[in-house]
Amino acid sequence: MKQELGNLTVKAEIKEQEPEAIESLHDVIDRYKSLKYEQKEHLYAVFLTNDNQFIADKLIGLGTNDSVQTDLQDVVRAAAVTNAGAAILVHNHPSGSSTATAKDIETTQKTHEVLEKINVELLDHVIVTRHSSYSMRRKTDGPL
Repeated sequence: MKQELGNLTVKAEIKEQEPEAIESLHDVIDRYKSLKYEQKEHLYAVFLTNDNQFIADKLIGLGTNDSVQTDLQDVVRAAAVTNAGAAILVHNHPSGSSTATAKDIETTQKTHEVLEKINVELLDHVIVTRHSSYSMRRKTDGPL
């Protein structure tokens, strides 16, 4: 595509790519493994189609070394804009503890409730640390 705007020329290429599937916990951990090196907590919402094809991700919160705030309205807006059928939350614990905190569990439950109202399934909430990871879905053996 080429667009002339006065003396400014803008060129853009649209690159068709095969959609990337998120088929396992390993796929999520591999995609967000760089989070283990962050010094502050980063919380991402990952948006997927109904058949788990990656659509987009969004940084929902950037916190301190031991906490992060979540804007649920931001999660809902991004899910609606991307027309997502499913979502996964991913964040890091710079402390190295891969266990979910009470705040992590509360955030997961609230996000699940809000997304359910717009027919988006929250598949998991994954915590990444330098040496391990934690899946709330795997820990609870079933739906969140």
